[in-house]
Amino acid sequence: MENMFRTAATSAEEEPREHPAMEMRAREETGLARDMTPPIPPLAAALHRCFLPSRCSACFRPLDSFLPCAACRGASRYCSAACSAADSSAHAASGECCLLRDHHPDGDTSDLRAALRLLHSLETLGMGILPPASLPDQPRRIAGLLASDLEKVLEEGGEVAERILEGAALMSLARGRGRSREADFDGGAASPEVVLWAVLRNSVEVHISEVGALGVAVYGPGFSWFNHSCVPNACYRFELGYRYGEPGPVTPESFLASSAAAGVATDAWNAWIYGESRLACGFSKFGPRVTVRSIKPIMKGEEVCVTYVDLLQPKVERQDDLWEKYRFVCCCGRCGASSPLYMDFVLNCDARELSLDNCSNSTDPCCEEFADILDQAIADYTLDENPEACCEKLESMLFCSSQDKEFHAGGRIKLHTLHHLPLNAYITLSSAYRTRLFNLLAISLDEGNNSEAFKMGRAAASYSLLLAGTVHHLFLSEPSLIATTAHFLVSAAESTCGILRIPGWSLNANQCKSDIDSVLCHYQSIMMEHSLDECKATSMRFLGCISEILSRTWPFLTEGLPYLESINSPVDFSWLGPNVINPQCFANPRGISDFINKDRSGCRHHEDIFIEDKRRFLFQLVVHCFAYGRYLASICYGPQCNLADHVEIMLHGFL
Repeated sequence: MENMFRTAATSAEEEPREHPAMEMRAREETGLARDMTPPIPPLAAALHRCFLPSRCSACFRPLDSFLPCAACRGASRYCSAACSAADSSAHAASGECCLLRDHHPDGDTSDLRAALRLLHSLETLGMGILPPASLPDQPRRIAGLLASDLEKVLEEGGEVAERILEGAALMSLARGRGRSREADFDGGAASPEVVLWAVLRNSVEVHISEVGALGVAVYGPGFSWFNHSCVPNACYRFELGYRYGEPGPVTPESFLASSAAAGVATDAWNAWIYGESRLACGFSKFGPRVTVRSIKPIMKGEEVCVTYVDLLQPKVERQDDLWEKYRFVCCCGRCGASSPLYMDFVLNCDARELSLDNCSNSTDPCCEEFADILDQAIADYTLDENPEACCEKLESMLFCSSQDKEFHAGGRIKLHTLHHLPLNAYITLSSAYRTRLFNLLAISLDEGNNSEAFKMGRAAASYSLLLAGTVHHLFLSEPSLIATTAHFLVSAAESTCGILRIPGWSLNANQCKSDIDSVLCHYQSIMMEHSLDECKATSMRFLGCISEILSRTWPFLTEGLPYLESINSPVDFSWLGPNVINPQCFANPRGISDFINKDRSGCRHHEDIFIEDKRRFLFQLVVHCFAYGRYLASICYGPQCNLADHVEIMLHGFL
């Protein structure tokens, strides 16, 4: 991605750089929820190994039936004759087929296979490393992708250098060439080392909401020249083949953002930019396409930025991730702020420091101890397949930290629900408890197991709701969290659905239809209204509805779970106090209080529900989280996005 060698801020007020770098700026004033680019096809894409048996290697769609590649014994499979015909030549000629058939390195090989495909395309087109000799001091690029500093990375050693050297050797074997026959990466021709380095530094994982990361893809300048910010004004979505049918042309006129050189651009530089822009259309006809979409209003000439990292991480961890993968130091408006934004303040502060002007940025040894225990608990869950041990460790730590008790070596720690370490714990706990619930539901339930399954379901739902509530609170102060918030809301709804699948807790279809219709009617009326004011108002109405329902469901959801019982509500942050919560709120703090405690105007369905029926309240909770999550997803991804489709499927399952 383009920020790789930038150390200056990405804001409009940044200082000129020593060397020009690429960026994308808005061609016109752009409102919330507008596609800034057409769907852009990739230069190269490859499925993760675990999806090779179940997904088409060309378009990434799921396989109902398939056409196998006989040469690699069916390792690559295609959903149709069209995909097979379009992809099989590149699959074979690039060396990917040979790699899958004859070479079996440990771990995933999607980056190697994407690099093989990209290298084959570059050689076919006769493209090498740029810029030309007329620009000797500029960063090297290949297919518009930054590929500088390879020599420095190899000299430093480490995991990345090892991956490049070992991967390049495997690529040469798969291509049927000895290393002596491959291009020297110090020259101008494309070599396995340079191309693999470009893929490692510029690839993105292709995420589909209900499945996760399907594979990796590398895109040309139309996408790769969008820079990073920790407070982005845009995000991106992926579309598989069935979304857009036959690919159409990608032209400069179809972009609402255009490339520009940051810094002083010479005539040679401008000429080179023009040539590189031809690569915006990509090489892969059927691969997953990417579209950049605005999540904030953008002024004409303002730089359009996406994020390369998890925005819920504190600054130190964001900077570490950016340097490790992209080799640049971010100085965006969030990272370079003289005082931390509200989001960073609460993500880092010990609960005892919330009233102070400056927090410790989580350098307390007890926070480091908590992080170590979190890592160990995750290892228990993912590596040792022991969700019980994971839950026990994390809940013990959370309870002790919330009570300001001594832990382990006598250290004292008091973490609040908005701190970044508990947020990570909630993600793990929700998943671990869902696994425990599914394990119990897979066996025949007697009365004892049914009670235990209900407890597992309540815990999974509670931690997921707590995570969604805390992230939504942060979203109210920083709208760039909209995509993360949408995903966590949908996940919270899914976790709560787990309770309604336990014997004795299901609802009949007529009840479900009535509740779905009464809740969705409001959200559907605003699905196409994407003004910032409407987004704020909808967020407040959601808080009003959800806080009313949680006041009746949260106590029984958390019963017998000590840490969760200590939390009044996952959407109540009045404990922060006015001095902390007021300064940087997305909406007027008084307005939030009014909606939560008094206003019921957005809850017309409340008159129709049975207060004594806990199952009915739970389902209302599910539908609200699904509906509001879908609304936010329509802003950041578009109304016909994968996440919206997933919500429709989940709701239809109750009818």
